[in-house]
Amino acid sequence: MRKTIALAAICALLAGAGTASAAVDKVGSSSALFLKIGIDSRGVAMGEAYAASVWGAPSVFSNPAGLAGLDGDEVFVSDAEWLADVRLIGGAYAFKYKELGTFAFSVLTADYGEMQLVSEHSSTEASGTFTARDIAVGFTYAKKWTDMLYVGGTFKYIDQSIYDYSARGVAFDFGTVYHTGFNSLRLAMATTNFGPDLVYDGSYTDKYYIGTSHIEEVRMFGSNDLPLNFRLGIAYDWEFGQNSVLTMALDATHPTDYSERVHLGGEYGWNNTVFVRMGYTTNAEEMGISGGAGVKLDTSFGATAVDYAYTEFGVFSGVHRISMRLRW
Repeated sequence: MRKTIALAAICALLAGAGTASAAVDKVGSSSALFLKIGIDSRGVAMGEAYAASVWGAPSVFSNPAGLAGLDGDEVFVSDAEWLADVRLIGGAYAFKYKELGTFAFSVLTADYGEMQLVSEHSSTEASGTFTARDIAVGFTYAKKWTDMLYVGGTFKYIDQSIYDYSARGVAFDFGTVYHTGFNSLRLAMATTNFGPDLVYDGSYTDKYYIGTSHIEEVRMFGSNDLPLNFRLGIAYDWEFGQNSVLTMALDATHPTDYSERVHLGGEYGWNNTVFVRMGYTTNAEEMGISGGAGVKLDTSFGATAVDYAYTEFGVFSGVHRISMRLRW
């Protein structure tokens, strides 16, 4: 019976993935776009096919249900050099508390650097500088509902600011991971960035002409959707002897501000120490192939892992990410 359910779920996931590329393009705009950027180097190197393959502290940024598989404490930090000199730094501290479940605190920041403030009459006349930054602070709870079903959720407080304007709001992530019982087959589902629209504080002056008349109107900022995303995932581990494991994963995503995507990824691990990863994302314009590697060692501080990921971006420079995990 379990095999039948698992195979049916696989067929449904693949069918959805097959129609994703045929979906009508629905490119739009959302606020807090930094929440969409992958921060976990391991998952990014696997093409962001991490719904059913992520576990531990990095889960808080993709599928909080993966946190339920953590026994003990773990610290995770990551640094991503994004496009246009944007830098993202994220981190999380996770711990299991008795039989209540696993908890985590996380933070994700985006630094856009210092930019020139120009005149409204001429883009070549600088009149100072301004900065922009984004931050999201989260609290995550996850639990093994049964030995086969993991569930988790994250509450996030979001703060965006640019020049003298700012917007604040909240969002929620929900996720599940189901261990089918068919060898290592896992199915997962996650919804991220569910919450009310963000609205910037204050007002602005809209200046325009009607004929030869110059009009100035004070307007309030409009609301902006969060980058809501729904994700289905599947993962399976093949063991080749005692020290070799190949993990393959597939995710199908349905974002509200873009057409559907399929994420494919694989990871080969030797002796649970050295890892090599590859991935590919469909329908992502410039973004496509990704890859990376990692190493995990037992130290006096605990199990330490360092992971690196590279993502190509076509005409743009490739993106580098590096992450570190410490578990004890």
